[in-house]
Amino acid sequence: MKVVDLSQIGAGPYGTSMLGDLGADVIKVEPLKGDSFRFVDNAYGPGESAYFFGVNRSKRSIALDLKDPQGYEVLMRLVREADVFVVAFRPDAIVRMGIDYETLKTVNPRLVYAAITAFGEDGPRAHQPGMDILAQALSGMMGVTGEVDGGPVKVGVPIADFVGSFFLGFGVCAALRLRDRTGVGDKIAINLLDGQVAAFANYITAYDKTGTKFRPLGGGHPQLVPYQPFLGSDGRYFILACLNDHFWSKLVPYLSQFEDFSDPRYATNTDRIENRDELCGRLQRLFSTEPAEYWLAGLEGTGVPCSPIHRMEEALEDPQVVHNRAVTELVHPRFGPYKVPNNPIRFHQAKTGPRGYAPALGEHTDEVLAEYGLSPDQIDDLRARGIINDSVAAEHARA
Repeated sequence: MKVVDLSQIGAGPYGTSMLGDLGADVIKVEPLKGDSFRFVDNAYGPGESAYFFGVNRSKRSIALDLKDPQGYEVLMRLVREADVFVVAFRPDAIVRMGIDYETLKTVNPRLVYAAITAFGEDGPRAHQPGMDILAQALSGMMGVTGEVDGGPVKVGVPIADFVGSFFLGFGVCAALRLRDRTGVGDKIAINLLDGQVAAFANYITAYDKTGTKFRPLGGGHPQLVPYQPFLGSDGRYFILACLNDHFWSKLVPYLSQFEDFSDPRYATNTDRIENRDELCGRLQRLFSTEPAEYWLAGLEGTGVPCSPIHRMEEALEDPQVVHNRAVTELVHPRFGPYKVPNNPIRFHQAKTGPRGYAPALGEHTDEVLAEYGLSPDQIDDLRARGIINDSVAAEHARA
């Protein structure tokens, strides 16, 4: 599958990287100065950001001036042979650039067109600037995240961008399957705001039925008790997670060697929610008497769900994370090995996974344009006219 990717920053690039992991030929079409997130940090040097390296593997880069008619025609060459087209601009900009779905489907009726926006393609916020933190704010995600009675807290990773990435891959694969049946492409629209609202699947229905207004509970869960962090005497936190009454019934006999928790007010999850503060307060007082590892060893022995709470650097060394090969290594020709998350979709037989380092700006311009029928003289003419840019690639080649 050939994917033409005009997306930038986080949501689109990470999603198309994962399509590249699964075998798609992803061509990242960048403006002459590059994706703006090439410059968000200087971890590898100016224009070589770690953020960009983290979300742009498994693809090739060309740099193209789409405002020039010849540059636009080069893009149309790619579109005519593409299976998928991904764009992440505001709707008015897409129409102005001539890369809207109605235009491109006349160029290639089999094209699967994926549009990523912050808030949607129409409506009161459609033309406003948008980004991950705004989607988290508007959706209510920040309104349920944080400490009790504390201020709103952004999820630690750009969760709106990355949930949008996952929906992109899901939608593209479904649209390609639909094309297998109908012979024609379709448009899929994804926005960061809807993706965050979709994450409230277990809250919205409960709110509709009961009127319960969910508020931040720190590491707790509004619908399950106990299901939260507790602090051991050594200052380390751990998770105790009674997902249902079955696990509570296993927990009570273990706790009985220290204290009696067989109170009928704790018998069911509904009872425990009503008595959350008292029960969790008692548990915390008990757990503060011994180190976290002491409690984890005992809880694991009873089969009650529990876990240490890792910092990211600790998680990378966790035996299960290592066993799962959840992190893999790519090799950059200038900067050497660097680590990225592995693709979490694992095939039994097909050879998939991250491949190829995040490309330099325009690194594959000549290579890609030759594949799409442009002669060396035509490519040189585009370069001379300033319509393509492969200066960074040339610099890397010299290095």
